[in-house]
Amino acid sequence: MSTRRLLAVLAAVLVTAGLAGVVPAAEAAAPTTHAIAWGQGGYGQLGNGGNDDQKVPVNVGQQDAGFTEVAGSLTHSLAIAADGSVWAWGENNNGQLGDGTYTDTNVPVKVQNLNGVVEVAAGLGFSLARTSTGNILAWGDNTFGQLGLGWFGGSAPTPQPLHGQRDITHIEAGWFHSMALRNFSTVLVWGSNSRGQLGDGTDISKASPTELTGLGGESGPPFDIAAGFYHSLAVRGDGTLLAWGANNFGQLGNGTTAVTPSFSPVPVIGSYGPVKALAAGCTQSYLVDGSGRVWAWGDNSQAQVAFTGSVVTQPQIIPNLSGVQDVAAGCAFGLALTGGGGAYGWGKYESGQTGTGVPVPMPPFPVNWTTGITFIAAGGDHGLAIKKAS
Repeated sequence: MSTRRLLAVLAAVLVTAGLAGVVPAAEAAAPTTHAIAWGQGGYGQLGNGGNDDQKVPVNVGQQDAGFTEVAGSLTHSLAIAADGSVWAWGENNNGQLGDGTYTDTNVPVKVQNLNGVVEVAAGLGFSLARTSTGNILAWGDNTFGQLGLGWFGGSAPTPQPLHGQRDITHIEAGWFHSMALRNFSTVLVWGSNSRGQLGDGTDISKASPTELTGLGGESGPPFDIAAGFYHSLAVRGDGTLLAWGANNFGQLGNGTTAVTPSFSPVPVIGSYGPVKALAAGCTQSYLVDGSGRVWAWGDNSQAQVAFTGSVVTQPQIIPNLSGVQDVAAGCAFGLALTGGGGAYGWGKYESGQTGTGVPVPMPPFPVNWTTGITFIAAGGDHGLAIKKAS
């Protein structure tokens, strides 16, 4: 039992005995981390109390909450607090902030009736949370069944449980579709399927989580997933990648571009080696290999993939990045986190998306406040990170 919990129990006992006055109040532990944000802020998605774009990181409000993880979509953001509660800020037209209202806010507000949360994901106008017990809750827009509640349409301004879903180990939110990994081996998909982003061989949307079969085989079961705008990725047991959905910018990494989507998973080609981390943006994709290098493919109109070429159809190494342990993908920019707590940004900059303060898309430049970073995330046009408290 922790010291703080023990003091609380003792205080309760002494109150009952009429002796509470002899026990000194326990001081709340100071937060060890807090959230920072940068980029487009027009909907309040930076959470700093304003609506202006920021070219370098600013502090997100509610620092006493000790945020430990963040997620972003085009116009809203989410964070997990040290106590397992969830906070949200930005646009709230579909109830995606989960506070029971449809009112936008540029400072964090507490999501209702959520505790024990260990992961969050943000889609376009909707949100997902995973608890420590492996359950999923969803709120916000449900036009395409992306909340997974069993029906299409409407919205939910407070979290709703996905009944029957247990042992969930990872969640992902695309623009209009959702994904989950169960027991690091089974992929579940639901929501919009207009571009084949659910990967089940059809273009039929699903209002309830549906198991996606045939991903593993001799290569072993999938152990990681990523959801982009209209495409999805999965890592198989042998460290190789599969992709499905839209491929108009080569974001599937199969060496081609096509107006017609891939409604079933196809291999991502190349010599990238075992995958350690991956991310899917609007129309580009990233992976981190076992050596800590970042590979990228897809739309390169803003240099979000490489130095040259408008479209890159299979993974290629982004130069000048090493020791990377995680990567995040925005609509036309990328972020990387190194093992030493440094962060880098590249790609589209007009609203400060890269967080570098340098209006040059490539090569990757350090994000300002680049030390002590423990977590990164990318919204559509803004970046988020968790930083150690100074």
